[in-house]
Parts: sequence; structure tokens; C-alpha cells
Amino acid sequence: MPVTINAVYASPNDTNTFVIPTEAAATTEDSTQTDQTNHVKAVREAVAKLQDQVNKYLTEHMEVEKNDAAKTLEDNYGEEVVDEE
Repeated sequence: MPVTINAVYASPNDTNTFVIPTEAAATTEDSTQTDQTNHVKAVREAVAKLQDQVNKYLTEHMEVEKNDAAKTLEDNYGEEVVDEE
């Protein structure tokens, strides 16, 4: 049975789930050393792919937030902004 690697990103405004299936079959006590080595290799590769996806998502998310902040600053240029609390 193949192993699936999952990660969940959660913030106050957003939640995203990342899923990477692998070709790595779960090992058992009867697995050979080669089977175990191949399993670990496949899991490592899947984790690297997952990390790449998360980093890409977070970079895009940060860019959107930066653009939103710049837009707000531009919209308020020359005006006094008062926080309402």
C-alpha cells in the first residue's frame, strides 16, 4: 500500500491542505534491506516535493498580502488614516 504525505497550512484567514502520494510501499518486518532503503528514498523525495509546494504557496500568499498592503497604502496616500477601535 503506497504512503501519502500530508501537510496542512492554517492561518486565521486561510487553510490549505497539501497531499503528495508516493510510490513507497509501507515496509513490514519481512521487508528486505533494499525494500526499506527504497521506501525511505521515496518518502524523502515526496517530502521534498511537499516542501516545494508549501514554499510556492506561501510565496504566492505573501505576494498577495504585499500587493494588498501596497494597494491600501496607495488608496490612502495623502489622507489621514485613523484606526477605529
